[in-house]
Amino acid sequence: MTTSTADPVITVAVLDPGGGKETAAVISSERALRLVEIASDPAGLLDELAQRPASVVVVDTRALTPDALLGLVGRLRETTTVVVLGDQTDAALLSRAVRAGARSLLVRPYEPDELVSAIRDVAGGPTSTAERRAGSGAVVTAVYSPKGGAGATTVATALAVALAQTRPGRVAIIDLDLRFGAVGIALDLRGKNTIVDLLARSAPLDLGLIDDIFVAHSSGVKVLLSPETLGLADSVSPEAIARLVQTLRAHFDHIVLDLPTSFDDVATAALRVADRVLLVTTPELPALRDLQRVLSAAPDLRNGRSQIVLNRWPSRAGVPLADVERALGRKVAITIPSDGAAMTRALNTGVSVLDRRAGLKSAGRFRDLARLVTSNGT
Repeated sequence: MTTSTADPVITVAVLDPGGGKETAAVISSERALRLVEIASDPAGLLDELAQRPASVVVVDTRALTPDALLGLVGRLRETTTVVVLGDQTDAALLSRAVRAGARSLLVRPYEPDELVSAIRDVAGGPTSTAERRAGSGAVVTAVYSPKGGAGATTVATALAVALAQTRPGRVAIIDLDLRFGAVGIALDLRGKNTIVDLLARSAPLDLGLIDDIFVAHSSGVKVLLSPETLGLADSVSPEAIARLVQTLRAHFDHIVLDLPTSFDDVATAALRVADRVLLVTTPELPALRDLQRVLSAAPDLRNGRSQIVLNRWPSRAGVPLADVERALGRKVAITIPSDGAAMTRALNTGVSVLDRRAGLKSAGRFRDLARLVTSNGT
């Protein structure tokens, strides 16, 4: 990653019992970042910060007990911003670190650019229209495709994970496909509670209830699952969905809604309450025809708050991009390449599509999509 010489310098300190050579090398390679300290223990870090404060402190969980990590994050959050580095096996601990005050987390393995982006994002604060709005309520993004198999759930879950890389614990995804929801499968999550259980609670919605009902993903995303039993879907009204989303705004920075393919009352209620709508399609005539029908039936989706995501493009046998845009009467906001068998393996094994181990070429485009969502106003 390159930076402009006009960027303000961000001072960074690192706590890494292992010496932090790799982390230090990444930070030192960026002109906009200045490494002021590498400490091997919390006491040494705090002593150095008293002499040379840092804008961001990167804390590696290795060789730290849970109590030591959480206590340190709690102290640091009063004077600086904390980025936590951990492993997939640390999911529960990382979630607790977010609640203790960490502003961002990265799960190994990660790319050097991801660490740089996390540092720059937490140091810079809210700079976009959408992020400024998130200060007083979450930005709600609905992901919808009228065509089954277009990859809308993959787009929704990958978007949520990408958003959580800079807002861990402050991003939620809600599975609103109440009969055949697949968010839990895509993220390899199971939970005893679902959206039906949350709507049945009479207690006020607070962080305790959210932690009880939502399932925490290792990325920091909070997940509200759809019911396992088909008959329970009928107990959820569109009005209840709209009220729930509006209430949840106060507890998150970003909320992603994964919608059913059917253009039913639940889907239309979610589309109305969303600040932004991502319309997912593929370069195939049946998918384009179905999206054309939706756009004709819902004129409000032709305004600036909706954007076209063209999945599995380019395609040798698919409709050319220019013809896709001509058919829909809209420009495509972003294209997502097909990963074929690699994507199937990732989904079947529960590996996040953004995880480097999955080896997906689409991972970078999903991060671009997250930047698109956070950079554009509504």
